[in-house]
Amino acid sequence: MKNYFLLIFALTSLLSHSQYNNGMRNQRQRQMNQTPRQAPEPKYEIEKYLGILIYDIEKYAKKSSIKLSSEEGKKFSEVLTKFNKKLKDFRRINSFTLNSTREMVENFQKNAQKSGDFSERANIQKKMTENLKPISETLRIYDKELDTTMQEILSEKQYKKWIKYNRKNYKVFPKDDVENEEKEN
Repeated sequence: MKNYFLLIFALTSLLSHSQYNNGMRNQRQRQMNQTPRQAPEPKYEIEKYLGILIYDIEKYAKKSSIKLSSEEGKKFSEVLTKFNKKLKDFRRINSFTLNSTREMVENFQKNAQKSGDFSERANIQKKMTENLKPISETLRIYDKELDTTMQEILSEKQYKKWIKYNRKNYKVFPKDDVENEEKEN
C-alpha cells in the first residue's frame, strides 16, 4: 500500500513539475513576442474644454425629475431641442477654429512626447485661449440664456437637480449670477 502512495505521489509531482515548466516557457515566449508599449496618441477634447454639451433630453429630464408628458416637460423638451440645434449650428460655423486649435494642441503634445521638451507649453496655451476666447464668450451667453429659461420653467428643487447634473458633466453655469440671485431671494 505504501508503494502505491509513493508511486502516485511521484507521478503527480512529476506531472505538476512538467506543467509548471511548460507554463513558464510559454510565458517567456509571450513576453519576447510582445511589442513594446507606446504612449497613446494625444487626443484633446476641445469641446469638453469649452463646455459644449449636446443635451440628451430624456436623460436630463429623468435626472431632473421632470415628466416629459407634462406641460412643464414639453416646455423643457422644446427649450433643450432649440438649444441643441443652436449649439450644433454654432459648432458647425466655428468648426475651422475648433479643428485648427485641436490640431495645434495635439501636434504640440506629440512633439513634446517625442522630444521631452515642454518649454513651448505656455505659448501654446496663450494661442489657444486667444483663438477660443470669442467662442467661449458666445457659449457663456448661450448658457446664461438657457439657465434663465430653465429657472423660469423648473421648480426650485428641479432646478437644483438640473444644475447639479450639469456640473457632473463638466458644464459650468455662471456661478456669480446664480449666487447673486440666491442672495437676493
